[in-house]
Parts: sequence; structure tokens; C-alpha cells
Amino acid sequence: MSTLEKEKEKESAVRLNYVEIEGVTLLELLEGVSSHASKDKSLRTLNAVQLEGAGGDLIARATDRYRLIEGAVRYREGDLEVSLISLEDIKKVITLLKAHKAHLINISRMGDVLSVSALGDAVTFSLVDGNYPPMQELLEKGEGEPVAVTSMAFNPALMADYAKIAGKGAAIKVYFNGDNKPMRVRITGDKITWKALLMPMRYVD
Repeated sequence: MSTLEKEKEKESAVRLNYVEIEGVTLLELLEGVSSHASKDKSLRTLNAVQLEGAGGDLIARATDRYRLIEGAVRYREGDLEVSLISLEDIKKVITLLKAHKAHLINISRMGDVLSVSALGDAVTFSLVDGNYPPMQELLEKGEGEPVAVTSMAFNPALMADYAKIAGKGAAIKVYFNGDNKPMRVRITGDKITWKALLMPMRYVD
């Protein structure tokens, strides 16, 4: 392969792993999704947020084994292959975004390194190496017709995060899929399309 061909291949890879999005929108997406990531650092792949961009949709996912959430938002340009970002690094990105809510944010990936930048400010970090749970498959299985159940137990503290994501005074919808099956939670957002599942708890008298 010639030097020119190698340079073209490198440029193509950069374009593939580059996304431009509004700061305020990315902040809302990451703050919402990161609330569902596991806080247990020993669970490296769950103590993280999965991010990918394709076809004009930037999608973020997270799970702590008791619930999972996916948020999708339209972005300006580019594509980003599936990237797993530690919760610690997500918090650094959120700090950057709070200072650049009114600006365009660039997300670029080179190999296993991701950089998020705006107006000369940037955070750069290595991605988490690991296999993330097949969340899309789980979310799709929860899309069936809701059914009636006599009772359902769940941790109200986990439900409280949905209220924060939806915003003050906004409603959320909960659909029941049957005994001992995940509850489907729908959150309405102006820019972000949310999907979420919450696992029922075992009730002990």
C-alpha cells in the first residue's frame, strides 16, 4: 500500500469515528444514562456507559443489572463505532459539557482512545475493554403488549432517577410485562428518545 493510500485510509478512519453534537443535548443524554451505570468499580463493563453513533443517531446505554436505559438523539455529522466509557471518565466529560452547553462538541476516536472537546478544552481517555450486555435485544423483548398483574415490588429509589431524567412535573409511563418480568419505562423528552427497563424485586413478607 502506498503512502498516499495509507493517508487516505487514516483520514477515512478518523471521519468514521468523529461526531459533532450540541453540548446541551449531549449533557442531557449522558447525565440521564450515567445514572443507571453500576457504581461497583469491580464490574468494569457495567461501571461504564456505552456510546455509538450511526445513521445520524447518537445512542448511549447503561445498566446496573437491576435496570437498563437507552437514550438516542440526532446529531449533526459523522459516525462513531461502539465505545465503552468508564463512569469515572463520563463524569469528566459531563464537567466539560457543563462549561460548554452552548457550544458544539466534537467526539473523536482513534483506536482505543476517545477525545471529547469544545473550543480548545478537551478530555481524552482510554476506552474500557470488555463485552457489554446485549441491551438492545433485552429492550426489544420488552416491547410486547402490556399485561395486568396483581402486584409488583420495586425499589422506589431506583424509580426516582426516572423522574430526574424526565424533568420536574413531567410524567413517566410504566408498562407491566407479567409476573417477574422487567417493567418497561417510557420517558418523554424533547430531543432524546428514551427506553428503559426496571427489574422487579422479590417480595418477602
